[in-house]
Amino acid sequence: MNRKKILKTIMAFAAVAAVIAALVTIALSLMSDNTLKSAAKTCDTISITAEYDAPLKLLSATQTIAYKNRANTPLNEVKFHIYANAYRDGAKNPPVTPSEIPQAYPNGKNFGGITVHSIDTDGKNTTPQIDGDDDTVLIVPLAEPLKTGAVARIAFDYTVTLANIRHRLGWTDDAVNLANFYPVPCIYEGGTSSGHGGWQCYPYSPSGDPFYNALHNFDVRLTAPQNMAIASSGTLMKSTQKDGKKTVVLKSTAIRDFAAVLSPKFKNVNRSVGKTTVKYYYLDDDAPQKSLDTSVKALKTFSKLFTKYPYKQLSIVQTDFLHGGMEYGELVYISRQFLNPAAAGVSDPSKKPDREGHDYVIVHEIAHQWWYGIVGNNQSRTAWIDEGLAEYSTLLFYDHNPEYNIDRKTIIENARANYSAYIKIIKGVGGELNTNMDRDLSDFNNPFEYVYMTYVRGLLLFCDLESILTKPSLVKALSDFSKATKFSIATQAKLVDAIEKSTNAKVGLFFDSYLSGL
Repeated sequence: MNRKKILKTIMAFAAVAAVIAALVTIALSLMSDNTLKSAAKTCDTISITAEYDAPLKLLSATQTIAYKNRANTPLNEVKFHIYANAYRDGAKNPPVTPSEIPQAYPNGKNFGGITVHSIDTDGKNTTPQIDGDDDTVLIVPLAEPLKTGAVARIAFDYTVTLANIRHRLGWTDDAVNLANFYPVPCIYEGGTSSGHGGWQCYPYSPSGDPFYNALHNFDVRLTAPQNMAIASSGTLMKSTQKDGKKTVVLKSTAIRDFAAVLSPKFKNVNRSVGKTTVKYYYLDDDAPQKSLDTSVKALKTFSKLFTKYPYKQLSIVQTDFLHGGMEYGELVYISRQFLNPAAAGVSDPSKKPDREGHDYVIVHEIAHQWWYGIVGNNQSRTAWIDEGLAEYSTLLFYDHNPEYNIDRKTIIENARANYSAYIKIIKGVGGELNTNMDRDLSDFNNPFEYVYMTYVRGLLLFCDLESILTKPSLVKALSDFSKATKFSIATQAKLVDAIEKSTNAKVGLFFDSYLSGL
């Protein structure tokens, strides 16, 4: 074959290869979209119409859900969490500990709760039962057993009174946090040898995140005073204004929960990342573009390391919140205490703005969009999974973004030093030392123990595992795990199995030993 023919042949093959590569790219993109669409088809849809009354601090709502029985047994009832009742006066499991009360309540202790006015199932009025230590479980009886695969339409009419508290659900002068306000179905599990089958209903807790949610689609119509900006989960489908009120129509597919934050003082900056719009809402930030940059870099980093972020938007919201941050579907809280300690109720006048801490929490909370969101877990029973992986993912973020000048050695050394100091303090005061990581939130003695056993020891678990497997091997294993477990529930067994398949290393005993506290 002469030279010209060879060149023509090479060019022809190159053209074909380019077309194939383009088709593969399109196919992968469609597969990614179809994965979210497929997940949405298997989810129940929660439809909420709600209006916030600013003077009364009251949210009035109606809600419907077409609840499908996915259990392998007929159901005589459906149980829902109504977390708003954790904010009632006299709650046994309140949202904050006694030591947190001064900072949590800006104007002294104040209470809220939910009142369910009516419920009907399949068009017939139903008398519900209230259960749980703090009336946080709503039991909806069904007229006849709901067979496997059958659907019951359940409708609610309720009002939520908001407490004046810097928390997940509550109001301050500058912001209204609307999270965990609506009845959400408890998960029903088949019986297991450990005895954890049936309805998974958990009490609220001042330590950790007492949530275990299935994926749901959300159609939300939210009305608020016209002067209030609305940061929320979901894609904005429509916005109207009338008679001094603003109404937004929002739609989400296959997320763990819906949340919104309202404020007349919000400013915001946005940026597109592929098909996703990243929105940063803030109250106090003299460099909002830096915060947006960090948010965008986190989204890009974790999409590259694990699996692509599948949703159309992500809201990062700086708000009044007692703790560092909190994760929800397509939305995260970032406490204003980092950039404005005084406005956040921090009484120490020497406390200075902490941009580094602010950025760290942004990264950690966005990591939760993968660990808890895309890959779910039971946060009430296996908090170490999402918190440990979110902390380890934050470490990886700084590996891949050296411009922040935070090296992994410092993070790991600080974690080990803090953990050692915690152990010494507990032993020094004669306290009960329990280093078991694998336990219910209710089994942690206090928030400090929870933090050290889930965040700090959780980070060290994956760092020590990395030293055994190497970082590339562990990151690849977690990437494989995130793709295989996308839109489902992670367990220790699934995590161990995925790592062993990816690395050909046996790590089961490592996890058992670490989690037991050895």
